[in-house]
Amino acid sequence: VQLKKKREEGGVVSRNKAKNELAQHLGEDPLPLRRAKITAEAAVKKAEKTTKIAAAAREAAAAARAASEEAAAAAARAVEEAAARVEEAEAFLREVKSKPGQAQGAVWWIERELHEAKAFQPERKGGYRKKAI
Repeated sequence: VQLKKKREEGGVVSRNKAKNELAQHLGEDPLPLRRAKITAEAAVKKAEKTTKIAAAAREAAAAARAASEEAAAAAARAVEEAAARVEEAEAFLREVKSKPGQAQGAVWWIERELHEAKAFQPERKGGYRKKAI
């Protein structure tokens, strides 16, 4: 705008100088400016894409966390139920052993299976420490 204004005002030398400067300005290669603009746009697109991916990953992580908490609660309930059933089986075994006329082999076999099942439980949950060989 200034160069166009200078081109029309002033003396012959200043007008020709302004014309020459305007021609140089208009003839300049706009590539660096275009390149910077394109690079900036690409960086913005890349940042938006990364933001979308991060948001999707955050949502997936939240869903996975909720599912794992639900599964942990279900597992805890199953453990409690299994412990109750083991206690029930042991009580039944004690009751059967106290009655006369039971089959000693069957009782032994049931006791052995209960013993082996306890071998795979931690000590704090009714298991026992296995002897090292």
